[in-house]
Amino acid sequence: MDRDYLGLVRDLTEQVIAAACPEKLPDFAEDFADFALAAGALQVSEKTDYVKEGRGLDTTLVAGMFFQVVVEASGLPGGTRERVSFIRKKVKDYLVNRLAGQITLSQFYRLLNLIEERAGHYFEHLEKDWAARPMVEISLPPPRFELVKGEELRQALSGIGLPEKGRRKLTPETLWEFLRSTQGRWFRLLDFEGAFKVNKKTAWSYLNLLLTQGILEHNGEKANRVRYALAGSFKLAPPH
Repeated sequence: MDRDYLGLVRDLTEQVIAAACPEKLPDFAEDFADFALAAGALQVSEKTDYVKEGRGLDTTLVAGMFFQVVVEASGLPGGTRERVSFIRKKVKDYLVNRLAGQITLSQFYRLLNLIEERAGHYFEHLEKDWAARPMVEISLPPPRFELVKGEELRQALSGIGLPEKGRRKLTPETLWEFLRSTQGRWFRLLDFEGAFKVNKKTAWSYLNLLLTQGILEHNGEKANRVRYALAGSFKLAPPH
């Protein structure tokens, strides 16, 4: 994710601690600060011990769980509803055993509903913020040499059946212009969304089609580390 999502993680973590372990609230700010400092935005997804280890509830364990879940939800090919549903299920699975006997069933579901509401507001805000952005191309420096086989790429794009959704913005010509502008370098799903001003689900469906047609290649990573690039057959070797 490229947004300040630690605020959401902090909010959701605090709601759980307040409901189940209110005696820990006086130390919450310090504990969460320790978590944020120790984990870091790039490292926490590697720290599966935050999610799998430990008994009961601890601020750093709960924060690590929320961090990982929000990161995974943000990488889903869907909108707010799909992401919030994913978060609710993951959080419910995590908390159901850890909160047994600590709060009543009605309190448990009120907590889940509150988490769902806060997460929903977060992702809705992201979508509105994204929709207001002007159409932009990838912020890459201009290449010194042409590195894409432009005519071969144009022919390949014209020969595939494009989905109906988003077709006004995503045509063989606009796709050609975008892919040519990347010059074969890696780009993100978010770059594709921003360039065409389409939602994540539509962007993912087009990128997946281009992958299956051999026009793009995938870096093999998951979630927010996924990158795409023009397939090698459409690239020109740079001059020596």
